[in-house]
Amino acid sequence: MATIKNGVIGKASGKVGAVIASSWKSINYLKGLPKKRTKGMSEEQLIQQERFLTISKFLMPITPILKVGFGLSKTETMAPTNVAMRLNIAQAITGVYPNFALDYSKIDISTGSYLNGGAMAATVAGGILSVDWDTTLNSLYKTKADDQVIILIYQPEKDEFMTAPTPPTRADGTIDIEIPSHLLGGKGHVWIFFTDRKATKVSKSSYLGELDLA
Repeated sequence: MATIKNGVIGKASGKVGAVIASSWKSINYLKGLPKKRTKGMSEEQLIQQERFLTISKFLMPITPILKVGFGLSKTETMAPTNVAMRLNIAQAITGVYPNFALDYSKIDISTGSYLNGGAMAATVAGGILSVDWDTTLNSLYKTKADDQVIILIYQPEKDEFMTAPTPPTRADGTIDIEIPSHLLGGKGHVWIFFTDRKATKVSKSSYLGELDLA
């Protein structure tokens, strides 16, 4: 694949013979048409494909959260979701092909050096998920009372995610989230991270554990 800067053909797009011209993030590319596969994939290729599918099924539904959580780590050639994919495919997949599974405790939904909520905890009682964190502000990290707190809950049996309807702030120190009745009775996994209002500072996510949703 070649990159076009300001060649004699200028900015190009579409198919020309055996070449496809395209543009992404103001970068112009030339690449050859893919060759037709004449033989099946190797075992190694099948393993890599299954690892990719295992993590992508989990991450794709939470793309809006990943855009915030990994927004500061994106590159000119890699979107935030792809950064999240690469990180989690390396650390969060367990098991042996073809029976891969996810280690939820090792999944990151954000990355960064912003200060999190200190002593954080999550509990469930009477169909209500309660999450608590430290409200102390840190002058070195310049944390703010109006920092947003992003909370994610995942129920594997239903394969459903939920978040707080409106993200609480660092100053709130706690939030109660009502769990929909159809998610009750199973297990739930909870993550949390902090970001400033403009998402220019983001903390690494913390896994708050597996809870009985009752």
